[in-house]
Amino acid sequence: MKNIFTLLLLISFTAGISAQELDSLKTIMDHKTNPEEAEHPQDATNAPVIVDDNGDEVNVKVMDQEIVKVIEDDDSTYVKVGDKGILQVIENHDSTRIRVGDKEISIVERGDDTDISFSRVDEHGHRITNPRFRGHWAGFEWGINNFLDADFTMSREDDASFMDLNTGRSSAINLNFAQYSLGFGTSHFGSVIGLGLEFNNYFFDGDNTIAEEDDYVVGVDTTDVTKSKLTTTFLRIPLILEVQFPNTVRAKRMYISAGAIVGLKLASHTKVVYDNESGKSKDKNKDDFNINPIRIGLTSRIGFGNFSIFGDYYFTPMFVEDKGPELHPFTVGLALAF
Repeated sequence: MKNIFTLLLLISFTAGISAQELDSLKTIMDHKTNPEEAEHPQDATNAPVIVDDNGDEVNVKVMDQEIVKVIEDDDSTYVKVGDKGILQVIENHDSTRIRVGDKEISIVERGDDTDISFSRVDEHGHRITNPRFRGHWAGFEWGINNFLDADFTMSREDDASFMDLNTGRSSAINLNFAQYSLGFGTSHFGSVIGLGLEFNNYFFDGDNTIAEEDDYVVGVDTTDVTKSKLTTTFLRIPLILEVQFPNTVRAKRMYISAGAIVGLKLASHTKVVYDNESGKSKDKNKDDFNINPIRIGLTSRIGFGNFSIFGDYYFTPMFVEDKGPELHPFTVGLALAF
């Protein structure tokens, strides 16, 4: 068994040895196969080679350098090529492990099945597992809302002035409750997909609310208004690429992420609070207001540890085309990752 392993490995993995040394090693193998010839070393024409056979262990040295070591016992066979062990083969009764540098191929037989796996190992043969990549999506976010028109301004033309917002009061609260992270061979770079809920409050700056007339969103003037807002709820699905650097500890890393985000509308309503003779009253109107049921945009984050600044912008307008003014929602705020 030792002879077969040694010969095969010498042929496959010692191409860098000179032709003279290879001839010498072949001669050694012939001597191992034919003990009678080995008793007459004066017939050999090989270069200086030392073969140390201690029964369960064979060492082959050429020019005082260990070329092959084979160790065999009742349960396993160990073959090492090179004095630094750049190639090692460890054969047990039901498995074989082949190491080349820090790479290992493991072949395990289980009944009629054979499992093959690849891994990295350290100098002691212990497997090296890369720390798992974990992105930053799941958590809590708070931000301010507004709209950008087709010219990327927040100024409203006369026919869309009813959509002017009180930016300081218009806010978003996002609860990102699920994420799945996929690393690209490192804990510092990967992708994230997840789920979240987005609750938006758009406070109107004027004394108005909105309604549908002839299948178009228009402004409706009110009097004695103390609060008027549009509220929407969306389910969000992101697909993000994230880079983390430079620390080995995730909680002490900076990170930058960006990607696409899809929103699915779940609900929408308006609420108007106003004063009258009996005090404060409120009107709540549940409707779809021609709001796009699906919207697609970009999301990005830059942060340190569990805290970040985030921004969302949607290419899809707030309202269905030709059923309301062309306005694109955006949010900027702070995030706390779980």
